[in-house]
Amino acid sequence: MENKIMLIEDDGEIREMVKDYLSGEFEVTAFRDGTTAIQTIADYDKYSLALIDLMLPDMSGMEIIKTIRQSSNIPIIIITAKDNDTDKSLGLNLGADDYVVKPFSLIELSARIKANIRRAKTYQPLPDKNSILKIKGIEIDTISHTVTRKETPIDLTPIEFEILHLLASHPGQAYSKERLYELIWKEPYLGNENVVNTHINRLRLKLKNNAEDTTVYIKTLWGIGYKMEDK
Repeated sequence: MENKIMLIEDDGEIREMVKDYLSGEFEVTAFRDGTTAIQTIADYDKYSLALIDLMLPDMSGMEIIKTIRQSSNIPIIIITAKDNDTDKSLGLNLGADDYVVKPFSLIELSARIKANIRRAKTYQPLPDKNSILKIKGIEIDTISHTVTRKETPIDLTPIEFEILHLLASHPGQAYSKERLYELIWKEPYLGNENVVNTHINRLRLKLKNNAEDTTVYIKTLWGIGYKMEDK
């Protein structure tokens, strides 16, 4: 089975329900707590995606996200028991890619997992002379899906790379939050403003050369959306 999923959920009923539902299409490794997961897994990149409950008995899901992001950019979907913008924002800011709120639909969860895995898979087209995009001192390699500034790597998640690639490929073109969401997440926009804002803000922080860098890499057009300019 190609896609392996790491599931960290302390509620036994939910853990088994999710594992049973997904096992027809994915190889699911389930853990009841974060400590066991971290101590057991030597290489996070063996997994296609991590599904993490934020409320765990031993350590928070936030700590697990930070640990994974130290060495891996695999997609992370957080599970939260509260429809709370603060929890969502914290998780997304730490590097999560998406979220579901309990109680959630297993059909929706499966669709989100597939979308995030599909997005993360690196597409390898034939090399061509236009494979490198350059904008505001940043080089974007569309073949290797890497971003550098003066040969120094900028570590981006797959979603951050896709947002940057889209905006940099169309300098001067404004994208509304709705259009960005539909192009990047490839699903209908249902007012998911917080997800878009958080990813844009995190991408801006990563693009800055240092704390004193005043370059406007991604411009906010109030009431319209976002754009990048090549000057």
